[in-house]
Amino acid sequence: MADTMTAPRASEEENSEIQIEIRQKTFLYPVDKSPPIIFLPVHGLQEAIVSISGALGSTVLLANQIGAGHLMDVRSQILNLFLFTSGIASLLQMCIGCRLPVIHGPNSSYLIAIAAILSAPKWSDESLGIDESANVTSSTNWKIRMREIQGNLMLASGVQFLLGISGILGFLLRFIGPLTVAPTVLVLGLTICRYVMPLCEQHWGIASLSSVLVLVFSMFLAKVTIPFPSYNRKKKWHVTRYPLFQLNAVVLAIGLSWCLCHVLTVTDVLSSNSTVHGHMARTDVRTSALYNSPWFSFPLPFQFGTPTISSSGFTAMLIITIVTIIQVPGFYSATASVVELPPLPGHALNRGIAVDGISSAISGMLGGVYSSILYIQSLGVVTVTKVASRGVFVTAALILIVGGVVGKVGAVFTIIPDPVVGGVNFVTVSTVTAVGVSMLKSVELSSSRNLFILGMSLSLGLLLPDWMVANANAINTGIEVLDQVVEVLLVTPMFVTLFLGCLLDNLAPGTKEERGMAVLNEETACDNQETTDDPYRLPYINTFIDKLRCCSYFPVSPTFK
Repeated sequence: MADTMTAPRASEEENSEIQIEIRQKTFLYPVDKSPPIIFLPVHGLQEAIVSISGALGSTVLLANQIGAGHLMDVRSQILNLFLFTSGIASLLQMCIGCRLPVIHGPNSSYLIAIAAILSAPKWSDESLGIDESANVTSSTNWKIRMREIQGNLMLASGVQFLLGISGILGFLLRFIGPLTVAPTVLVLGLTICRYVMPLCEQHWGIASLSSVLVLVFSMFLAKVTIPFPSYNRKKKWHVTRYPLFQLNAVVLAIGLSWCLCHVLTVTDVLSSNSTVHGHMARTDVRTSALYNSPWFSFPLPFQFGTPTISSSGFTAMLIITIVTIIQVPGFYSATASVVELPPLPGHALNRGIAVDGISSAISGMLGGVYSSILYIQSLGVVTVTKVASRGVFVTAALILIVGGVVGKVGAVFTIIPDPVVGGVNFVTVSTVTAVGVSMLKSVELSSSRNLFILGMSLSLGLLLPDWMVANANAINTGIEVLDQVVEVLLVTPMFVTLFLGCLLDNLAPGTKEERGMAVLNEETACDNQETTDDPYRLPYINTFIDKLRCCSYFPVSPTFK
């Protein structure tokens, strides 16, 4: 009897050893192997740059939305908060979350919710400035708006945490297919592009140059490699070919466009008159922020005051949170596939959602009022460098945290001209729209049923919110709170598209193959697979969890059945 029990175990151990050997042949440093300490900062910085690039655009868009776009010290502070909270989110995911090698950054989708919240007349400068009893001045209006965003983000994050630890996400995903997710993501990309346009129009020439440079580096020069000295234990010092342009397309585009702006500033080609078009492309517009910012600035909870909440604000934040949660399983699946790990089990997915809720709540408390999201762009760096080590991603998270604490770091990035940030982000945000289109690959587009659902959800998702903005008093139920909630829902393109797509897809008759759900079920069926060498188990406390039978009833436990 003992022999029959040990034979399967031996074969399982052999299989796990073979899997490790295959990963080591594919990757220079696989998930469970760390590079030498001296090279960790170099590899970590490459991954951190992905998050920094996203934080730059998010900072400008948020500052403009809350009415602090002209306050350079505020923009610097917001950027530091984004870097710090992104590092915390990345670190938590690798330690107690999904445990995939991932890097996080600000989720610009929340800009749509923020715009919906602040579209109410009570958040205008006129309404806030005339409140003499509260001694409010226009210079502090952005803090009042920030507190409203903070409170509602924290409340929505609590719901996300509950969805994660309860395991209810798996049940909800049964009703959400490609015909719901694809148009929602597509509308998300088109909507965010609207907020990038004001940055680009400050100087279309510089913005166009930034966009073209990103395209040239990432597409036309992707296969061009540069010789660099390298070292490893087998080959010692040697020359390796490094795909400089493909890995650093965004950084190079920003650097070259920034240099051109500096030349045009020094030669006075760009006007120093703030009323003349193109002035914001100058590099000396915000240099005061670099000198006035502190060297060290540790983020403190509720530094802008006590957060406030409202039913309409919570509803707007919750919509974006749910849409983000829907995308997470696909992101995790893609990451696991690239780094050659087994498909993500249910307990790891639940922990990932719950930890995202925790990191979002931390972001709300500190004032980084965008929830963090996995940056799928980092997989491109992994694919090219063949480095998927958790140690590298932990180093990247620490770099982001240090960058968030050192105030001068945020100040340096703040002085980048707006047209440069707008042009680069227009390219990156546009890819979100393309991702939405790619999600339709499993759907039968020859079906009139599917075409009707796509047409209705996309058309109303794009047009109805604009009509609501133009007709602010169209909703009048007699209950003020209900009016605010309904208005926020209908002003949010993501909700309109998500609601219509999900409703029509589940009500209209159609086969799973026609809806694209058959492929989705095949991908998620592997969640029930078990492996002896589970890379998603929690470190250090596995033995303790295995001994407690009660842990098998918790959806976030590695022993959950």
